[in-house]
Amino acid sequence: MFVAISSDGKRVSIVKFCALELDINNRSTLNETEIKLSQVSDTEWISERQDAKSWSVATRAPGEPFNGGPTEMHLTNFPSSVWCMQGYIEVTGQDGNTCRLAAGEGIYLDGRALHHSRFGPSREPVTDLTLGFPGTQAYVFK
Repeated sequence: MFVAISSDGKRVSIVKFCALELDINNRSTLNETEIKLSQVSDTEWISERQDAKSWSVATRAPGEPFNGGPTEMHLTNFPSSVWCMQGYIEVTGQDGNTCRLAAGEGIYLDGRALHHSRFGPSREPVTDLTLGFPGTQAYVFK
C-alpha cells in the first residue's frame, strides 16, 4: 500500500488488487486495479462511495465443485468485485493466469470476462461477498 499526504493534509493510499479484464482480443486476462483510500482513524481507511447495485454473500463447503465442472468458464454479465471472507478462492481467466484469494482479499471482474471460480483447495468453508456494479462492462472505482 502506498501512502501519501493529500493537499488537505489527510493521509491517502492507493490499494492495488487483482482484476480480470479483457485484452485487445476480447479474452479475459489478469491485471491489477486500484482504489484510492483515505484514512479516517488510526485503524480505518475507506474509499469514496461506490455505485454498487447489488450484493450477495455465499458459503460453500470445503472442496465443493462448481456446477459446470472443473474447467467451465462463465460470465457475470455485470462488473463486480468478489471478496474472500473465509477460506480460499481461485479465479482463472482465459489466459490461464490465476488469482488466489485468502480471507480479506478481493478481485475485480469485468462483466464480459470469462472466468473459472474454484473453491476446492480450501480446507474450511468458503464465504465470499460479491458486490455488483451498474452496467455490463468495465466499472471505474472512485
